[in-house]
Amino acid sequence: MLAGTVVVAADPVDEKLGDAELQAELDRRCEDARQLKLAPIRADIFAECLDKKRGDEAFCRRYAAGYNGNRVGGSPRFYELPACQAAFEFRNRRRS
Repeated sequence: MLAGTVVVAADPVDEKLGDAELQAELDRRCEDARQLKLAPIRADIFAECLDKKRGDEAFCRRYAAGYNGNRVGGSPRFYELPACQAAFEFRNRRRS
């Protein structure tokens, strides 16, 4: 049986970074991946806000931009993405 392991892709920059810098880079990659997944949801929130006339365009943009993926009464979304799993696993390996 294969163990579920996320491997961080070899990146020439990674070799030059210390653990803290590499963790920051992995966290940034995770957040970038999350933002890509959140973009269509935010677009829907913006459109719904305008359709229901909850505010003007500027208000609806701020309202949609404020959506961070947290579920009501639940966990945040999209931390299961490969980039986020790599950041999580690297953080946990450093603690061991």
